[in-house]
Amino acid sequence: MDDAELRQIVRQAIAEVLDEDARPRRRAPAPQSEPEPRRASPRKPLPPPLNAHAIERIKRATPTRIVQGRTGTRYLTDVYVGLRADHAIAIDAVQSEIPDDFAQKLGVGRVQSRCQTKEEYLLAPDAGRRLGDESRRWLEEHGERGVDVQIIAGDGLSAYALVQNGPPLVAALMKELPAAGFRVGKPVVARYARVGLQDDIGVLLQAKATLIIVGERPGLGTGDSLSIYTAFGPKLNQDNSEKDCISNIRNLGLLPDQAAKACADLMKRTFAAGGGGMKLVR
Repeated sequence: MDDAELRQIVRQAIAEVLDEDARPRRRAPAPQSEPEPRRASPRKPLPPPLNAHAIERIKRATPTRIVQGRTGTRYLTDVYVGLRADHAIAIDAVQSEIPDDFAQKLGVGRVQSRCQTKEEYLLAPDAGRRLGDESRRWLEEHGERGVDVQIIAGDGLSAYALVQNGPPLVAALMKELPAAGFRVGKPVVARYARVGLQDDIGVLLQAKATLIIVGERPGLGTGDSLSIYTAFGPKLNQDNSEKDCISNIRNLGLLPDQAAKACADLMKRTFAAGGGGMKLVR
């Protein structure tokens, strides 16, 4: 088949399509009678709760969103606005950063992970688990070696939580841990810190154990919550199954003094067992 024959076939196919489109089409017969519009059934009001007083007590006792009510299939307006506001709090917490003078106000040193910016911290988790070169040199010169417990105060995923609740928690830990018989190294503040940064610092300072305070990944309206992760016998890339966590440290959860007491008791049991995490619970 040459080009002329091919063009003729294409022209014929196009002509047939155009001819088909130009032909009058039969209309479907109109219905004899229009169907009656479907009427919505009247909505029945929700029955009253069996114990309204008990439900109100439960709602006041927890920040959890329960018994929010609805209009049709949607949230009530004030509930929807509240959800948006709490979501904004969570976003702000993730984007927050440690003030430059925060470590100075605490009277401690400051280190930084390999991350240089908040964006890098959020996108490259592994970089947040290792010290930057300058911080490594500073810690080698100024850090205390061979202590029982080294405290690290990191921003984690909410620097706001560390700024709000970190100072009283660090002060409480510096009281409770020595009272429990531990030699505690001078705390350091760590910027752009993931939990695994405690491994790098623990190995560098040859600490028997480390604990890192980090801002928790915020949920709705919970941008001020801290966690403590403890690790015995630090090593690089230490598995999380060898670590323990005390979480929800904030005014609406576990208060700093309570968390410090729980941490001191946890460290006593960890040292007695020769390890934490799964080893501790065996």
